[in-house]
Amino acid sequence: MQQSFSTAQTRPIAISQSTEAQTYGLFALAMALTVAGVFIGTQFATVLMSTGIHFFFLLAELGLIFTAGIWMNKSPLNYLLFGLFPLLSGFTITPYILYILASYANGGSILLNALSATGFMAASAAVFARTTSWNLGVISKGLFLALIGLIVLGLLQFFVPSLRTTQFELMLSGGGVVIFALFTAYDLQRIQQMGRMGAHPMMLALSLYLDIFNLFLYILRFMLALSGDRR
Repeated sequence: MQQSFSTAQTRPIAISQSTEAQTYGLFALAMALTVAGVFIGTQFATVLMSTGIHFFFLLAELGLIFTAGIWMNKSPLNYLLFGLFPLLSGFTITPYILYILASYANGGSILLNALSATGFMAASAAVFARTTSWNLGVISKGLFLALIGLIVLGLLQFFVPSLRTTQFELMLSGGGVVIFALFTAYDLQRIQQMGRMGAHPMMLALSLYLDIFNLFLYILRFMLALSGDRR
């Protein structure tokens, strides 16, 4: 009787570890595919820059995000679309990276510094999520509202020329860094907790990928506004 109870108790732990490991494995795959997407994008830089096709890739990315609940459980389609998403992200970000390298004398060093800062902040968020006794789920609604505000301010900056100042860019990008750093910690804790319930690792990996990808973009924007040396 006691042996049966002990066996039943160990099963959820095995499922938890497996789900968490799958999530981080899929996340690592997504990051590798993003790098591959950037590399492929640089081979077709002229086409991307002259045709604006990267905007089509961006729309395709948004479509995949909003329909994830539909295709996420349909194998093997889910693996195909999950792999396609970071490739598209790599294509989409390529023109921005090339613009930075061409327009800023210190663009290369800023890109490397942004990557390093993103890695440091993601690692810090992971340590915080693992060690804190706080339930970060309580801030999820606040983070979602902050994200909406960030998007609205970004749109205003795009359409209102008077908001395209260094001060506003520092405020906006700095806010984005804070928001996505908190999102990263929240989702890392969620991976740990929901992994114990056998949650879908692909959805968890996609959420974490979006957190860190956007964290990198806002860190990059902040560094460019703070110390970018235009040619």
